[in-house]
Amino acid sequence: MPELDWQQLPIDTPSTAAFMLNGSFTGERISAFTVELGRSLQPLPKRLFLDIRGLKQIDRAGIETMSGLAGLFAENESGFLAIIGAPEALRTKLIAGAQENSFRFYDSFGQAAQKVMDGMLAMLSGQFRVLPDKPSMTEEMRTCWAGMRDAGVPSTQVLTLKRAFDKISSPSFERHWKEEFREDTRNLILDVTELRTLVDEGTEWLRKISDTIRGRDGRLVLVNPQPKVRVMLEMLEMDRLFVPALSVSEAERAIQS
Repeated sequence: MPELDWQQLPIDTPSTAAFMLNGSFTGERISAFTVELGRSLQPLPKRLFLDIRGLKQIDRAGIETMSGLAGLFAENESGFLAIIGAPEALRTKLIAGAQENSFRFYDSFGQAAQKVMDGMLAMLSGQFRVLPDKPSMTEEMRTCWAGMRDAGVPSTQVLTLKRAFDKISSPSFERHWKEEFREDTRNLILDVTELRTLVDEGTEWLRKISDTIRGRDGRLVLVNPQPKVRVMLEMLEMDRLFVPALSVSEAERAIQS
């Protein structure tokens, strides 16, 4: 089975990075690539182009990683992941696993770059139009805290997160954390099944939590992250801070083992 090779390509399109992939985009080979993205793209650009015409194989883990990247880049206004040279069957699979309009598909870099520039010119031509008011931020939208409870194993709590863990929700998180995280808790299970976004202060809080649990000689288990969250952790080389689990029950068994 071929290895996964990649090469960053020079591109003149603003706030855009481009890579060419060759070989196998499969589970055991993806981690090094996502780490390289995190190291080389700081800060992250708005758009990422991936030329996959040299790929020989892509599995479910590869599709989930591309979907995670697409969701991550789609968080920026006018941001997206552009896939160059994807066959129709793969396009269908990628679209099925990602939020709407987070992918773009092109036959060449030239075509992709031209579309981006056309879009930027269109935005500039309409920059003086009156934009609709943004919806007001509700108190519910300002928090990612969905509750903390005792686990089914001793000295362990389960923390459930949802929506977005970022600079907006971190103040509310800090208040809850100080009130509900106990001094005698050794292990922590993070259920992030409903967490859609992890950026900014959210990632810093996870580092602090990891340091706290490690200082207590405990285990920190991450339950069922969505592809976008998982890819962000891999890009920041934070995935090694957690024991992975698919459910809270599985996490409890991992702590007891």
